[in-house]
Amino acid sequence: MLPPAVIARMNRDRVVALGGAGDLLFVATRLPNVVYCSGYRSTAYDTDPDHRMAVVFDSDNMILVGPVADFWGASECAARPFIYMGYRRFFFDHTEALMDGEIRFEQYSDFDSALEAAIAGLSDGKTRVAFDADPTASGFASLLPSLGQKDADRIFRTARSVKSAAEIGLLRSATEITEQALSLSLAHARAGVTEADVAADVTAAMIRNGMRPGFVVVTSGPRAALADAYVTRRILHPGDIVRIDVGGTIEGYWSDTACSAVVGEPSDEIEKVGAALLAGQAVALEQVFPGNQTAEIFNATVAAVRAGGLPQYRRHHVGHGLGLDSHEFPTIGPDHSESLVQGMVINVETPYYRPGWGGIMFEDTLIVGESGVERLTMLDNRLIILPA
Repeated sequence: MLPPAVIARMNRDRVVALGGAGDLLFVATRLPNVVYCSGYRSTAYDTDPDHRMAVVFDSDNMILVGPVADFWGASECAARPFIYMGYRRFFFDHTEALMDGEIRFEQYSDFDSALEAAIAGLSDGKTRVAFDADPTASGFASLLPSLGQKDADRIFRTARSVKSAAEIGLLRSATEITEQALSLSLAHARAGVTEADVAADVTAAMIRNGMRPGFVVVTSGPRAALADAYVTRRILHPGDIVRIDVGGTIEGYWSDTACSAVVGEPSDEIEKVGAALLAGQAVALEQVFPGNQTAEIFNATVAAVRAGGLPQYRRHHVGHGLGLDSHEFPTIGPDHSESLVQGMVINVETPYYRPGWGGIMFEDTLIVGESGVERLTMLDNRLIILPA
């Protein structure tokens, strides 16, 4: 597995190449783009809604902007030379000897001041600045020549949609560990345990294997109709549907997989719904290949579910890209159709939610290859029967 700094260097090179101009300076401020271009993910993103960081870079140099508190954590995974523009007050009892010629640190009062200094430090000879977010959010930034917001955002989005071999390795590991955790939890799940018990098994196994759990959705009985709901202490009963949707990260790269189970023998209605969704999932898996359009995949998948026994089936999407976001470009929906290209990592899914009854879903992760696809998720798509 390559170090995060090496992967980030390759990612920045891709952004620069897509920008297509030597006079362009890039500024990444959105969380996944900061991780993509720096290799560093601050834990403060989970605790502080106002946490702000940025990466300023061109083809040769990079400056990371963030709170002083993140300086040493960022330096741990950063390549050398490393330049950090810190803001806010925080105190480390360190000596200047620790900051040799390969590490440069400057401190500013606030984020805008630090970001302005970083841009000034790399803008010599650059005539345009490409922001991944609205530059008018920072007062000084609106005075700089810049690409339009839509164009700059698409550069980052397009760059991230095609994964390198190193990124695919991280996504593969994340998926494998998640499925191992899911299999362990299902082996223990049965009537009498709670949603929280199942979720705890998944979470513990992920953490033990080096993953950061992201979302662990375990809903049962009528609660299985609640999309993306938190777990409760509800006890599993015979006849219950158990819908599980799980994702976590390794070095910021996500897994995302889902399965459905029944406690004891499924009813005729559960079998009917499950069969229809599995018919759609099978078609979705067949439709992911280079050159196919996301709208075509969506239409074929929804049509297969309807023909399989749910004529009223409706969805806003049946899949999405996967990477540093759990849902990223492209979306497999009916609008804004995009062509799949080699290197994309795509999730396909066929969820169904019926309030008062429950919900069933299946989800898989695929790599779009040169002439076909590789399925990263290995668990069988079927209704799992749990002991009653």
